[in-house]
Amino acid sequence: MSTTDNSSNIKTSTTPASTENELDDLVSQLRQTINKTGWLAQNTSAKWEAENPDLAKQWREAIKTSATSDSTEQ
Repeated sequence: MSTTDNSSNIKTSTTPASTENELDDLVSQLRQTINKTGWLAQNTSAKWEAENPDLAKQWREAIKTSATSDSTEQ
């Protein structure tokens, strides 16, 4: 697979394996950053729910509806 670098119009070659490795590296960096900064400790579901009560209510209702329809399909 080849792509064009828009800034210089130079074609660069990327293989699926190299793209997958780059994605793995990005995910690894994200995981390390989240762990180092304590992001998960600061951004809890309770905090999100307190900041977004209407959206949280909609999510709860959607989950109940989904659970009900899943059990009736079986």
